[in-house]
Amino acid sequence: MTATGGPVQEDELHARIDGRLPAERAEAVDAYLAAHPELRERWSQYAEQRHALRAAFAQTGGQIPARLRVAHLRAEQRRRGYSQLARVAATVGFLILGGIGGWTARDVFSALTFSSSAAVASAVFDDAIAAHRTFSVETRHPVEVGAGEEAHLVQWLSKRLGHPLIAPDLTALGFGLMGGRLLSADTGPAALLMYEDGKGTRLSCYYISADVGGETEFQYREQNSISAFYWMEDGLAYAIAANADRDLLLKVAEIVYQQTSPVGAKAKIPPAPGKPS
Repeated sequence: MTATGGPVQEDELHARIDGRLPAERAEAVDAYLAAHPELRERWSQYAEQRHALRAAFAQTGGQIPARLRVAHLRAEQRRRGYSQLARVAATVGFLILGGIGGWTARDVFSALTFSSSAAVASAVFDDAIAAHRTFSVETRHPVEVGAGEEAHLVQWLSKRLGHPLIAPDLTALGFGLMGGRLLSADTGPAALLMYEDGKGTRLSCYYISADVGGETEFQYREQNSISAFYWMEDGLAYAIAANADRDLLLKVAEIVYQQTSPVGAKAKIPPAPGKPS
């Protein structure tokens, strides 16, 4: 990428969105985006998401957390990559030196995979809940593409995530599809489908590619009145979020799982917090 005054770097595009680019360089970046409409549209969407998040956090008198600022995403992604690489290198070193006693290589790498899966789950929970909190309160623009263009919406999101998606049918629970939107997460694009029932209750189905192999059981979390169920299968992470009770959200999660899972089998459901297994 080039512009007057030198090549345009991706970090500069992030800085432009965050308003941290010097005026003279901002003009060069703007000129470059003006000459590339497709790129400009994509970064305009990122900017809209940033402003929406800022508005949501401003209602509570807070600042956007550093991890949600677009300019910090690439740095965080690099940090995670280096951290994971360091853990693997250290583990291999211990194996070579025989310093791990009776542990086998399989034991060690299973532990690393578990740690990575837990980190993915935490990030997906946080991002799904934040996205639902931000867009579920929108009256004019809760979605980017409406339910009237469902086929186009699903095809578009599937292409961007690199996974075949479907819009789950939740009419059995009284929820109808409103539409969806493309989101930017720290590991890549994410998809958000929004539903609403006759009482005005909205729920979100959040999808994002996950580079951690294997599958996970359903996991549940509550965060400031928003609840979410999460699971992962075939390289795709799912989260169902809403301001709703656990039982309703569990029914939604089961339906979504049955409609999206290749086998259609019921996942193992954990007990509610505080209840025996």
